[in-house]
Amino acid sequence: MANNRELKKLLVDYQTKSLRKEAHHIYKSNGTVWNQIEGLFEDIQISPADSSVLYLFGQQGQRSSRTNDCGENFEEFFTDGYYQFILNKRSWKIMLAFKKQQCEHFDLDCREPYNNQLFYSKDGAITWLPSFKNCKEALQDKFIGFINVPFERSIVLFFNENQIKLIYSVDFTNYHTLMNGVLGFYQTSKYLFILAPSNNNGGYSLHSSHSKLEEFQKKLIELPLQIYLKEYLYTVLDDENGRIYISVSHQQQEQSKTNIYISNQIGKDFQMVLTNNVRSLQNGNSDFENCRDQPQLILQIYMIQVIKRINQQSLVVMEELNGNPQKLQNMILKETYQNNRFLQLNNIYNKFSTWYNFRNWKDWIIYDIRTKYIYVLTRGQSWIEVRKRPHVFEIADCEGVIVMAKDYEPTNEIIYSIGYGKTWKTKIIYHDFFMAQNIVTETTGTARDFLIHGNTKGEGIILKLDFRDIFSKDCNFKLDCDISNSQYFDGSRTKYYRKKLNQECFNPKDMIKNKIIEPCPCQREDWICATGYSSQLEGGDCLPIGNIFNQCQFGTTYIKSQGYIKLTQCEGGLDLDSIETQCPKPFSFYQVLLFLIIILFLVFLIFFGYVLI
Repeated sequence: MANNRELKKLLVDYQTKSLRKEAHHIYKSNGTVWNQIEGLFEDIQISPADSSVLYLFGQQGQRSSRTNDCGENFEEFFTDGYYQFILNKRSWKIMLAFKKQQCEHFDLDCREPYNNQLFYSKDGAITWLPSFKNCKEALQDKFIGFINVPFERSIVLFFNENQIKLIYSVDFTNYHTLMNGVLGFYQTSKYLFILAPSNNNGGYSLHSSHSKLEEFQKKLIELPLQIYLKEYLYTVLDDENGRIYISVSHQQQEQSKTNIYISNQIGKDFQMVLTNNVRSLQNGNSDFENCRDQPQLILQIYMIQVIKRINQQSLVVMEELNGNPQKLQNMILKETYQNNRFLQLNNIYNKFSTWYNFRNWKDWIIYDIRTKYIYVLTRGQSWIEVRKRPHVFEIADCEGVIVMAKDYEPTNEIIYSIGYGKTWKTKIIYHDFFMAQNIVTETTGTARDFLIHGNTKGEGIILKLDFRDIFSKDCNFKLDCDISNSQYFDGSRTKYYRKKLNQECFNPKDMIKNKIIEPCPCQREDWICATGYSSQLEGGDCLPIGNIFNQCQFGTTYIKSQGYIKLTQCEGGLDLDSIETQCPKPFSFYQVLLFLIIILFLVFLIFFGYVLI
């Protein structure tokens, strides 16, 4: 089964121009004729700062090329010896790259894997200047371009003065130290994760901080049973909505099975939600996929593979983790459960990559690598087996058109569905048989045409499929679509339009934007303890840690905290917000005097009684 994600690297669309990479050769086309670009190439990268700028990085000793006009013209330059090019998201001219160092015997800091020197370029890879030596990792800060963050800011892990240092630099020369003794790091838009040796129980420890380097303040990620369990391997899976999802291996010898932990929305209070998650021994990836891979997907859904003992057999099955981390649904095929056949996306050693989510959480298309079958889950009701044997597939028109072609055997046709996988049709697309390798479409998923990449008689072939003539109109939201509701998650749910199964029309291109987000009633999980309050149990009452004093003047009001802060956008329901309270009347001089007299009288009575006894 061809990998649909690698497919995006093979064909790069630029309006009417395309580039194709095969066996280190790259071809460009105006839509009809393909012409080879001279040279052998290792990588193609589009500048994140300017999509009209494309870099073709040559193999060792080969020239590299850059185009600034979507492939119309190319400029050559040398990158011999450089590798792992890191482009800048704010300037197409700035980039980083590594070069191997020749370590001297007296240089104790230069050793594997710290025998790389970092270089930088400010003119689009024409000239390179040296930066830090003895490097292991480097990246461009994700906050480049924000206020007071220069375009040149980079984060580097390197060996210096017999210490492993995590630093950041704004000029590729001077630096600020973030932390010493670091083994690895990973930055997201919310957090900076740092791996270090554990000081307590052997193994390793994971730290996190705000991703903004100016606000760096590391804190140890503490897991349940951390006192008893060593941690030998971490994989940061996601940090959606402030929650941290991590996969942890507690066994040094058996690292193909890990446990999944999830934090609250401020990166604290981790809970274990799943055991025996499948992890690849080849590349270290966990079989845990965020299904918001497409920007149009609405709800936060994760597809996970786990190892389970069922009927005395160890099987790899798929599970779904949606909005509420406490609700984990087993996705075993109900129709085949009695025959001991399970939906197994891949074997234990490989990351699955052959599923495809639709725009919402109820529709799926999945390839089972063990049985070679393809299934479609429609409307969240039942799995439909649509094809046996391997196929390549792709989805367009906001999931309105699904196209498949046989993989690993000759064909001259495709099958397609315009009914969310319920019904299928066959169409001959070529006069001769060919081997289909991949199908691609425009990355937003709203286009109505495809490219099929394959070969015939030893030559490459690309065929274009245009589905614009299938229907004569776009769908009308009111007449041709239903309204569906997502599940409640983080205080809200989304209402969105979906084409009815039997309607013969194209999905409107603005369907992705045409949605309504509604707040849901507040519940206890929407609130956390405010400053000065704490809870002994997860979800328990927030009680004051000490005395809470409020400055107050009689005749006015003040905002009195109930001990909670709302985290989500929920509305109504449980209200634990601060409340406006009348300031109490202060005691007068005579009230204080009367109070003291009463106290003294009580003391006298107690003393007098003691004397009588």
